[in-house]
Order: sequence, then structure tokens, then C-alpha cells
Amino acid sequence: MTGKTTYSLLLAAALCAVAWLTAPARQPLLVAGGGTPLTDQDDDFLPDVVEWAVLTSATNADTDNDQIPDFVEVVQRGNPRAPGAPLPYDYEARVVVTAPPVGTPGPTWLHLLFRFVGSTPALNGLETWLQVPGYPGLHVPLSLLAFDDLVVRQRQTANDGLWVYVGVPMISEAVLQQMLPCSIHARASFVGRVVTTGVKLFYVQGQTVSLVPFGEGSFALQTIGLQSMSTNSYSNKVCLLELREAGSGPGGTVYEVTAAECEDCNELECSPSCPQSVGWLITLPGGLQGMFGH
Repeated sequence: MTGKTTYSLLLAAALCAVAWLTAPARQPLLVAGGGTPLTDQDDDFLPDVVEWAVLTSATNADTDNDQIPDFVEVVQRGNPRAPGAPLPYDYEARVVVTAPPVGTPGPTWLHLLFRFVGSTPALNGLETWLQVPGYPGLHVPLSLLAFDDLVVRQRQTANDGLWVYVGVPMISEAVLQQMLPCSIHARASFVGRVVTTGVKLFYVQGQTVSLVPFGEGSFALQTIGLQSMSTNSYSNKVCLLELREAGSGPGGTVYEVTAAECEDCNELECSPSCPQSVGWLITLPGGLQGMFGH
């Protein structure tokens, strides 16, 4: 595949994202490659804010040192914090939502991550929407929540396929919290394939958190924005949960938190209040399906 063909596919993907993520009357700003305001200290194609949200190291491109890049393990919904064998190659996608540090003004960000292995497929369509548990049939297009500064990046790797990143600034976290709990979804349609992904967001103790796969059968409640503890340091309040299906409701499958304990993640900290989440009930639209990459 020529560089021109690859660029054309990426441009088509970007234009498709614009159609779904931005208001049609406004002219989007497309940035390919450099120029993004999203810092990436370890140059692993994951902005630092994304690494915070998915619990990987922002200073190590392979958090668990197992020779599988963080980007690959994150987009596959594997376990980038524990060494393991690579998952099978496939068309892969993941959506992540982040926010600026607490007390810092600015938009939330929608991050779409793609990995293609072999011939890059033609992207026929890209849908993104917000869903509220109380209204499971209602899909709110993210074009109603997004701004027009779209960031598009690509990286062709030697052994790990083509990586594509699309970032879109959205509404502030304060506005997003008015819609919690909710889930944000993306569906990419390729020739002969459809790939779906999503992230679950909750309001916990005054903060917006997501449910992040941490290992087989366990999850971490993770804030989508950095939590400042002092002038030059941050604390990542990681709480590791075990869930048991407890029934169903109008918003989806209901899970009870049966165990909760602090789990160190890199150099990050866990909230002392973590054990208090035992007994919580969490409603997940669509259940836990799709939370893991295998």
C-alpha cells in the first residue's frame, strides 16, 4: 500500500469523524501528525491524559516491560500492567474520555484509538453516541457535545500495524456530570466488519470516574482527570473491584461490588475510602460484554 493511499484512508476516516463529532455548519480543524496540544512524554502514541485514564505509565512506553507496546495492549483491552502473551491480531478500537486536572478549566476529550494489521481497510462509517442507563434506546449523537478542533494522528510501525488516533474536545466535565451515569460508544464500519467499543462513566464522591478493566474479572474505578495532591505531584485513586451480576433493570445489567481493595499501579496511589464501595450496585448498559479484549 502506498503512502498516498494510506494518507487518503486516514483523511477519509478524519472526515467521517468530523461528520459525526462536529456540528455540520462549522469548519473543523484537521491536524495530522504534530501540532496536538496533548502531551505524550514517552512517545508511545498515548497522550499522558489517556495513560492516566487507562492506568498505564506516562513515562514508560511498555508499562509491564513484556515487549508489547502500551498502545497495543490498551487498544486490545488487554492488561498492560501485567506481563503476558500478545492477543491475536485483529481490527481494534477503543474509546477513552479524559478531563483536565480538578480545578482547571477546559474541555473533556474524546479519544478514539484504532490499530490495523495488514492492509488498511476502507472505513465506511463512524458513529459516536452517548447513552444514559435510564433511557437505553436513546442514543445522543456526540455532535451535540463536541467542539470543532479535531486532532488526527497516525503511526506506521514495523511489527505492530498502523496506529490511528482521533481526539476531539467536548463539553466541560461539569456539564458532562449532569448526564452521569452514562456510557459513550463508538462503532466503526469497515468492508465486511463492524467494530464497537465504549466506556462507562459514573459520578462517585464528587468525581467523574470510569470502569477500567484491570485483569480478568476485576476492574478499577478511575478518575478521568488528574487528581492534584500538591503543587508538583498527582495521586491516582485506584480502587480494584470484583463484580457479581445481581439482576437487570431498565438501564441494563446490575452488578454488586463484592470486594474492593487498594491496588498499587506504577507509582500511583489508592484512595483510603476504597473498601467503602463494597455493596454498591452498578448498572451497566449492555453489561460487561466488550470490557475485555479477549
